[in-house]
Amino acid sequence: MSTPAADAPLTKNHRLVYDLLNEHGPGRHFSMTQLFELARTRRPGIGFTTIYRALSRLRDQGLVSEIVIPGADGAVYEPVGAPHAHFRCSTCGRVEDVHYTVPTAATSRIASDNGFRVDTVELSLHGRCRDCIG
Repeated sequence: MSTPAADAPLTKNHRLVYDLLNEHGPGRHFSMTQLFELARTRRPGIGFTTIYRALSRLRDQGLVSEIVIPGADGAVYEPVGAPHAHFRCSTCGRVEDVHYTVPTAATSRIASDNGFRVDTVELSLHGRCRDCIG
């Protein structure tokens, strides 16, 4: 994976997807279908495959986070931001940011105990959100 390159040249369609995500900011999670619908409001002729390719390129450039959470219908996307965890409601499916990072000492210990190197940590929590507990 390449390093973040916010100034990397993007095609007009890739730039559109990047701008849409950034306009909504970190903490807003969009499926590929939701981004496709948003993009079509600005560029009616844009194709679903174009959105897929844009998200893949933006992810590979380190500009967009692709979040895959067990139990969800598919990946969701958000602008790259500070490390955090995600919570998925098992009732309504909403995904929310949780301001938490796994302590470095914990990942170092796990790596050391198991003889491997940890490059990234993706933490997802599952349960019912405040609205569904209601």
